[in-house]
Amino acid sequence: MAKRTLWIGIMVLFLALPFTAVAANIPAKVFENAANNTPVAVSGATVEVFGGFGFKSILSSGVTGNDGGSVLRNAPVGKEVMVKVTKAGYVTQYDIRSYSETDVEKGVILWIGSEANVSALYKNLGETFDVKKGQVYLEINNDLTGEGIEGIQLAASSGKVFDLGQGEYLIANAEGSSVKVAMAKPGYAFDIESASIALFPGAMTQAYLNVQTGGAVYESGVATKVTSAMISGHILRLPDSQPVSGVTVAFTTGFGARKSKPRPDVLTDRTGFYKQTEFPVNKLVTVTPNKPPLKFKSAKKSVFVRPTGSTADFKAFQ
Repeated sequence: MAKRTLWIGIMVLFLALPFTAVAANIPAKVFENAANNTPVAVSGATVEVFGGFGFKSILSSGVTGNDGGSVLRNAPVGKEVMVKVTKAGYVTQYDIRSYSETDVEKGVILWIGSEANVSALYKNLGETFDVKKGQVYLEINNDLTGEGIEGIQLAASSGKVFDLGQGEYLIANAEGSSVKVAMAKPGYAFDIESASIALFPGAMTQAYLNVQTGGAVYESGVATKVTSAMISGHILRLPDSQPVSGVTVAFTTGFGARKSKPRPDVLTDRTGFYKQTEFPVNKLVTVTPNKPPLKFKSAKKSVFVRPTGSTADFKAFQ
């Protein structure tokens, strides 16, 4: 009995330790897509970080500066947290995700939309923004490559689903405290088939699903062994999806002293398209775009080279 009492006492002490014991400070910037869809820094926005069971514990709070910058203080690395971004005249944003050591080093970007711009988006989609219901902006990415997965047949337990392209989906006017989504794509097998996303009345939940996929499934025929394949993609401007030509696209493999360039750099053409061939299949290749002073979302992507070829698309902004 004494041993059991001692063990319970140790567990109580452990559970009583501050939630911030393995936390970090993560630089963040808050942007909005302005009327012309150009990313603009948002100053004076309140940024709050919540963690723990049900995101009930507030870990930190701050206000963005003139450059949209703030710090997510006490955010535990590797554990899902909720970041709430609020400002008068803007739709409240709840960003739910886990952060990595890379995020601590390089920082993260958070998005918030003005009430006018969000209402205009919904109007273009033939919907009305219902302040009594919850909204979801969902990104579905390939866990290995970081690429958005397009063309998923997304079924939601409530609300209306819109495919915005490049792995981004909107669930408008969902009801309840959460919405359940199921994913399917003909010829593909995902390790995650459904998920539940928290809803907040009159607010937008930004959620992320990183899934592993078996890729295209051949229905018939005998597969031929492929030893090399192509990597290609498009680079478009974030504000208006116009192509960006003359972007240098570099390819690297390995890390540190073993880092190497398996194939020469290429440039995007007038349609924003690039391609490079003869990459060994079943290998990870890091794709990095560069054209100062442009920035890219994402700054780089790790692509798993499939026998059918792989893609890495980027969005450019200033």
